[in-house]
Amino acid sequence: MDDEESLAIFDLLRKPNLASGDIKRIKAVAVDLLKTLKAEKLRINHWRDKESTRDAVRLTIQDYLWSEQTGLPATYSEEEVRDKTQAIFVHVFRAYPTVPSPFYQNLAS
Repeated sequence: MDDEESLAIFDLLRKPNLASGDIKRIKAVAVDLLKTLKAEKLRINHWRDKESTRDAVRLTIQDYLWSEQTGLPATYSEEEVRDKTQAIFVHVFRAYPTVPSPFYQNLAS
């Protein structure tokens, strides 16, 4: 995992004392969740301005993190998943007014 965008998501999802298998899973979740959001919800023009699109983004994050197939390891509690959902949403809200993110484009140059 070497791109800044996925790494930011990974850092938000990580918690102390994880097994190496869990860390690997979280890296995959970070990459795939970001890919999913960028391919769909974050492409909607001015998505941050409408409550319905903000809710759709938050729900996409939550569903992704909850899912047995795509989500966080079972070592995460319900409360932790809620906290991580909110943290990811706040990050995405700030960093992705548009896709690609102007925030990360500036870092690359």
